[in-house]
Amino acid sequence: MKLIRFLNFGVCFILFIGSSLVWAQPQPLYIQSDSMEVEQNQKLITFKGHVKARQEDIHLEADLMRVFYVNGQTPDPRKEIKKTIERIEAEGHVIITQENRKAIGERAIFYKIPQERIVLTGNPQLQEGKNIIKGEKVIIYVKENKMVVQGGKQPVQATIYPEKLKVKP
Repeated sequence: MKLIRFLNFGVCFILFIGSSLVWAQPQPLYIQSDSMEVEQNQKLITFKGHVKARQEDIHLEADLMRVFYVNGQTPDPRKEIKKTIERIEAEGHVIITQENRKAIGERAIFYKIPQERIVLTGNPQLQEGKNIIKGEKVIIYVKENKMVVQGGKQPVQATIYPEKLKVKP
């Protein structure tokens, strides 16, 4: 039963983190920070200081966030060039929350190209309620609904609180 609960916890986190990918959502992304710098030649937008990003019920906080984009192809050169997000890097006190789920680390990278995956490093930990998973690196493969937590100097640690079974009368 504990293994099933652990697997459910992992699947919930994959769905939670996977749904936070801004390129997978048509809803607007709201960002606030102390400053913003755009480097057109680098195809990079940098948000610095007290960064807070929100898309629907997903919240991200960090000290710094970099958004790397590529120019999409348009059939008509007279129309506006579409910008597609390639990856997002968040650094410094990274906290991603949705409802009672939280991912914490010093660095998070959201990759769109070539595969949709998220890498959390810097003492990453995943929390859902009282349940916690810690490791040296967390890799989430969004399309495959797969999560890998790697240990290093310290082993992977998981604290799982089993739910009480509800018995139908």
